[in-house]
Amino acid sequence: MARSWTRLHEYLGQPPGPVTYEMVAEAVQRKLGESDDLDWKEALPPVSPVPGQWNEFAKDVAAMANTRGGLLVYGVSDTVDMVGVDLNQVNDKQLGQWLRVHLQPTVSGVSYLKLPATDGSGKDTLVVDVPASEMAPHFLYGWQQKDKDKTTFNAPYRHRDDTDYMAEHQIALAYRGRFTRQQTAEAAVEQHLRNTTDLVLGESEVQAAWLIVVAHPSRPIPRMVPALSRSEVQGVMSRSAKRAERLLASAIPMPRLLGPQLFSHLLANSPRKGLRRWVDTNMLVPARVTRQRGILVELHHDGTVVTAVDVSHHALPPSHPEVPLPVSLATLISAVFETIALADEHRLALRADSPVELRAVLQTQPGSGLRFAPVVLDHGRPEVAELARQPRSVQPAYSDLAPFAGDQALTAGATDLAEGLLHQFGLEMLPT
Repeated sequence: MARSWTRLHEYLGQPPGPVTYEMVAEAVQRKLGESDDLDWKEALPPVSPVPGQWNEFAKDVAAMANTRGGLLVYGVSDTVDMVGVDLNQVNDKQLGQWLRVHLQPTVSGVSYLKLPATDGSGKDTLVVDVPASEMAPHFLYGWQQKDKDKTTFNAPYRHRDDTDYMAEHQIALAYRGRFTRQQTAEAAVEQHLRNTTDLVLGESEVQAAWLIVVAHPSRPIPRMVPALSRSEVQGVMSRSAKRAERLLASAIPMPRLLGPQLFSHLLANSPRKGLRRWVDTNMLVPARVTRQRGILVELHHDGTVVTAVDVSHHALPPSHPEVPLPVSLATLISAVFETIALADEHRLALRADSPVELRAVLQTQPGSGLRFAPVVLDHGRPEVAELARQPRSVQPAYSDLAPFAGDQALTAGATDLAEGLLHQFGLEMLPT
């Protein structure tokens, strides 16, 4: 899935969306020059390069990935004139194979957009969309003939409108940047978990079990992307509700057993401004406090999504007073899937192409010593799962979402995250 916000969108003043032939044609007509994230290419890569030989296509992709991502547009000359290419000669599987063979580590998330001419000129174009990589630096290796055969192993990068190769100190900085991004993302997730835990436990008047999920982008949102408006956030939440319904239907044979969706059912989709974030909750605002289960949803301007759900609320009927801290697994599963859908819709709205790190925890008041008792549905009735483990603490569960993840990848990520918690009770994914 290609990005929805690129150099062409910015230059042409286009809203987020797919790159089209009309956008390429207009940029060419207006003589948009090359930059570190746009490279015009007259001819397609050669169909049959010599095995092991220097691969220009892999070099160009690595250069974009090592910088900040960008577009390789084939069918446009160096003088920025439309010349077109033969799309029948494009084999994206072969191009992907070249990247796997010639780059270390390989660059993932590359999209190949075949854009037939819509103006009757017959000058088709190929757009290769390369995301900025969290695994930079990427090295290109092979041999090339320049005076004499020599083997090369270099890390290319874009400098303005040209491609150059990293010096030793630049490679060191690139590795430092990779490790710093990882450490920064880890620290940010930990901080979100601590802040949210303190908030919801501080608002709980009774002993409760809270599921807290943090979805944090590995790379910051570009500064040119404005914060979402209230109406845009409402649109994100509305779309995510429909998305979550599809994801649950693909993962659970009878998703209706989970009950109505939590966020759309218990929240009024009336987010309010917070500290560099939008907040929607049925807690904190006295006029909106109800006897329903507590829910907190935060959409941060940097792309982070944080959700908290009281999964113990009415997990069992009053006939089970001997269960001190029940955990509704149906509620847990639903909350995880809804959070993943919300995180992806939020990412799309912010035009972000970053991977997303996911972490889920079960929290209760410290020092309570209570055991988490997993509750499942037995013929439609909530019951404590027979012979299931009842731990006093549950380890965090982890997962991630790749850039441009489709529904199948989102379902896999949500399933992985939910099972990371369920397996600690000795239970499988299905809530029945």
